[in-house]
Amino acid sequence: MTKKLRMLNIFTRHPKKNNIPAVPTFKQNLQACRFVDAGKQLITREDRLFELKQDGIGSKMKLVEEEEDSEARLAKDYEDWMESVTRMLENSLDLQSLEEQELLKGAVQAILQEEEQDLRWKGFQEKERPPWRPRKCKQNHEALLERLVQRRMEEAQSDSSVEIHSSLQQTIICNAKRLKEDLLKVVTWVSSCYPEQENVCQFYATLYHKTFSARLREVAEYTLCDKDCVLLLQWVNQDYPNILNSGKIKDVIDHTKLDPLLPEDMIAPLEQQFLITKETELSTCLHKILDREETAWKEGELPQLRDQVYCCDQAIDIIECFHKHVVCAQHMLGKEAKAQRIICQMRHFLTDYKTFHDKVMRSRQTNTEAILMVNLSCLIQCRDYITKNAHLFPEDIKTDCLSLLATMTESSHCYFTSNMHRELKDLYRKVGSSEWLKHSEGVCEELLAKLDRHIQKFINWDKMCCQELLGGMHKEFLAEYVRKMMKQKIKLSNKAQQQMAASSLCINSECIHTYFIAAGSDLDWLKDILPNLAGLLKLQDPDSIKLELVTLIKLYPDLSERHISAWLRLKGNLSPSDLKMILKSVTCSQNQFSEKQDSLQFSRSFFSTVRIR
Repeated sequence: MTKKLRMLNIFTRHPKKNNIPAVPTFKQNLQACRFVDAGKQLITREDRLFELKQDGIGSKMKLVEEEEDSEARLAKDYEDWMESVTRMLENSLDLQSLEEQELLKGAVQAILQEEEQDLRWKGFQEKERPPWRPRKCKQNHEALLERLVQRRMEEAQSDSSVEIHSSLQQTIICNAKRLKEDLLKVVTWVSSCYPEQENVCQFYATLYHKTFSARLREVAEYTLCDKDCVLLLQWVNQDYPNILNSGKIKDVIDHTKLDPLLPEDMIAPLEQQFLITKETELSTCLHKILDREETAWKEGELPQLRDQVYCCDQAIDIIECFHKHVVCAQHMLGKEAKAQRIICQMRHFLTDYKTFHDKVMRSRQTNTEAILMVNLSCLIQCRDYITKNAHLFPEDIKTDCLSLLATMTESSHCYFTSNMHRELKDLYRKVGSSEWLKHSEGVCEELLAKLDRHIQKFINWDKMCCQELLGGMHKEFLAEYVRKMMKQKIKLSNKAQQQMAASSLCINSECIHTYFIAAGSDLDWLKDILPNLAGLLKLQDPDSIKLELVTLIKLYPDLSERHISAWLRLKGNLSPSDLKMILKSVTCSQNQFSEKQDSLQFSRSFFSTVRIR
């Protein structure tokens, strides 16, 4: 009996008769939501009870039933403790005060305390550890939070301030709104309740991501109308990433560790449907612009004048329409490469535009010239857009588009320059003649005066278009001038005549260049063409001529042997043998330089436009 009492006294609590406050009981701690302290008491009782069982005392059922720390009582107290902790955890996303935040922190610490107790027994055989271990509190805690997230997403309410057009839109917006609000709560209220190593923000983000993804997958299994398809893609590639990258959320969540909202086998059909729709929309939009322009041309309408300049609204409309659809597709699909499919619509459109352009070129309507002026402005603006936004275009599409634009631009230039040549044909005949040799300034002035009357029709062009066309005319005019000189209508038989011709070329060059630059040409480098050719006329020594030609070949890679021969034949005192020796030397130099020519030299090609027989 004495032994029994002694054993009972081990667990009997007698209040100490001193001024030290009494230790709160388990129930008191639980009622006060002191989850950590209550949990410690349970762990202490658990350890004692297991020790008794190991010593064999626990086999005396009558004694165990009488003990306060019996296994049944411990299980019941643990159940009550777990129920209180669970209620606190379920309230994690509804915290409204610092007091509630502290209670949640205690509940989390209590769970982690239980996890440590589980780890204490890890590695022991089943018979060597308490039968209720491991309790798996942390695992249950994670499962509880997962159920909490799912329930909150299911209970998400629609926002009355947002106009809802479909049940899909309502589902997505409600869930997304709840997801964002709750993640902000996690960042603001919940994260400080967990140790940093637990990374609770990432954990919650994963739970919400999985739940939101499951909702979208359910929706994506059905055949969607175009509007719902766009809505779904917008949330997958645009709106949802914006949530994860917003404000406080982006600082604590690594969205790269989250799986895609929709798997590739679900997203691919949606992207295909979206691209087909966008291709149709873009094609329709572009061809409406083309139909509008073609109708206006057929009805004889003139382009609209604004501030005395022909307006090219079609270029603005084409570029805006195209760019809007491409950017929309990029944002919707999340990647530039995926949107490139609709870019081929520009090639289709320009092919049809060329058909329209060719019709205008062949027509003899009164508005043909004005329409071609506006078309040229449109072509230049489209070319500049493609060049500046080359990254948008696949290489083959870009090449084809620029080629189409170059062909149409060149034909437009040809239309206007051929008119120029036609009007100046009679005056061109005087260049390089004996009359020119005597009165070169008068011939040049007469040419420019008649040219000016031709160019006056371009006063209603926009500056950019006029600059490019006049640059082309500048080059063409000079090329025809040089060609006429190379026809050898005169022979400069002595040094004096050659010096006089060289001087006349330089004076003419300055007049021509001054005129075209003032008119709007920006090809300043053309000013050196005639002076450089004049330099060849001044030289008398064949070796000096060879050296000068080496320099000119470097400057003008398209200066051919035929051009050089034609020009040097103007020098009546250059023997055939010297000419042959010079040309042979030039051929060797051209072969050496052909591999070293840079892009600037090619962009300054001039002599390829000087067509001689």
